[in-house]
Amino acid sequence: MDIEDAIYSRRTIRRFKQKSIPIDILKKLVDYARMAPSGGNIQGLEYIIISNSELREKLFPLLRWAAYLPKEKKVPEIGRRPTAYIVVLGNTKIKKNVDVDIGAAIENILLGAMEYGIASCWMGSIDRDKIREIFTIPNHYIIKFVISLGFPDEESIIETFNGSFKYWKENNTMHVPKRKFNDIIFKIY
Repeated sequence: MDIEDAIYSRRTIRRFKQKSIPIDILKKLVDYARMAPSGGNIQGLEYIIISNSELREKLFPLLRWAAYLPKEKKVPEIGRRPTAYIVVLGNTKIKKNVDVDIGAAIENILLGAMEYGIASCWMGSIDRDKIREIFTIPNHYIIKFVISLGFPDEESIIETFNGSFKYWKENNTMHVPKRKFNDIIFKIY
């Protein structure tokens, strides 16, 4: 898959086939994140890779799914949950504020996953206190995001933006409105 295909076809997916992701691929995705730009080249991001089924079960209820969807369509059902996670941490002993670096690192993970046919969901609505407790994460780490991963078991398509950013689900397909190109250009000089 070339980069343009990956950019235009990558969508958030919340339902996954129960096929394991090889640990070497999960490590490769974190290595893609490592190669992302970092302000001042001060590389303060670190990662936890979770593929163990017991730990996945402990993490799952600490994540909040699809805010716009009704409850019955929001949370992935048993048998369609992520088969791996990557927890993104900021190490404040290395860098106090990693907010500028995170987007580039996570996008590298998400686009890199596409190369392997792996779908993803970048999650920020998470229970950081319980995640810290379960994975015994020291206090000098800021728990930033969780990336849910797996082989896709739903579809997601782009819809034309019509005044609402709210996505919706019909059958097994997510519909995601996106603004048109000309609507996001402020000026061209």
